[in-house]
Order: sequence, then C-alpha cells, then structure tokens
Amino acid sequence: MNTIKAELNKIILGLASVGLLILLMLPASLSANHFRYGTMSWEPISDNGTHVTIRLKMENGWTANHSCCSGTSVGSIKENYQTIYWGDGTSTLVDFKILSRDEGTNDTISEMGDYTSSTWTSGVTHTYSSDGDYVVYWGSSAREGVENSNGGTWRNETKVNIGGPYDNNTSPVSTVPPFVQVQDNKTFTYQVSATDANSDNLTYRWGQKLNFSTVLAPL
Repeated sequence: MNTIKAELNKIILGLASVGLLILLMLPASLSANHFRYGTMSWEPISDNGTHVTIRLKMENGWTANHSCCSGTSVGSIKENYQTIYWGDGTSTLVDFKILSRDEGTNDTISEMGDYTSSTWTSGVTHTYSSDGDYVVYWGSSAREGVENSNGGTWRNETKVNIGGPYDNNTSPVSTVPPFVQVQDNKTFTYQVSATDANSDNLTYRWGQKLNFSTVLAPL
C-alpha cells in the first residue's frame, strides 16, 4: 500500500513539475498590461488642389513595466516601432520618443515622430489623393486595467476630414489624465481640457467600454 502511495506521489509531483515548466515557458506578454492612454491630433500642412498633406501627432502613456520603455531614458528613440493606418489602404512605420518619466511610478509618456534623417521631427506626414473622411488609427493589445487583469485590445483613432466643408480644417487637441477616481453613489464631475485651432464648437460624449477595449468599426 505504501509503495502505491509513493508511486502516486511521484506521478503527482511529476505532473506539477511539468505544469510549472509550461507556465515558465509561456511568454510574459500574457500577463502584460502596459498601455494606459493615447491622444491624436492632426493639421493640414499643404494643399495643391488635388492632394492634401497632413501632419499627425500622437502621445501615449505607458506603465513602468512596458518592455519598450522600462530600460530607456528620457529622449530615447524607438525607430520603426509601431504602424499607423491612414484609412486609405496605406500604412506607415513610425518612430517613438520618450518624453518624460514619472519620478514616483516610473511611468512614461512618449510621442510619435520621424527620425529618418537622424533629427527628431514631432508628428508624421501623410498625403491623401482625394477628398473624403478617413479614419486614422493605431491598435494593439495589453491595455492597463481593461476588462481583466491581463488588459485587452484597444484602438487609438481620429477622423481626418479632407476637402468640401472641412477644407483647411484642423482637428481639436485634448488631454486627459491616465486615471480618474470615481466614488460609488456620488455625483461625478469631470474636467476636459481641449482647444480647436479653427474655433469650432466642441462636443463631448461618454464612450462605451467596447469603444476603448476592442478594435471596432469607427464611431
């Protein structure tokens, strides 16, 4: 009887060891949650009547444990780091630059730009060949605090309006804090900071959770 128990214990121990080995072999990204928030804005920089060129700018907040930023210093540049999709069937690999690092949490903020000439230029340009509405976006995974402890997929996007009633239009620029504390059963107010170069009236709405945590069709 003792011999049977000993053999069973060996089998259980062996299975537990194999299970632990499999867990150790899984990529760390399965439990990553490093993206916090992002903002996009754009402005037209040239218009020859048939083609309009815009400059797109984007800033993103990251947690301290993100592999891109944890070992980098302020001013460091990640070349060809992510892909921007322009809404016209084309895409561009863009560079990221670390703008700041929080002294308390070690979280970082980065901006998108161009370093191809070994000189940093904030923002990335793109030329559209026809008038219309284009949804520019960048999406990935591992969003901080979305839906579950492992984060979730997300999509950072903006709509670019070319020509017609939107000729020479520039997008508004807004900023938001990475986290907003809300108490249960309490009246909640939220201050949004935004500007518009064309002095257009700005409207705001609350987005649904899926608008921020899943790659969906444009709003």
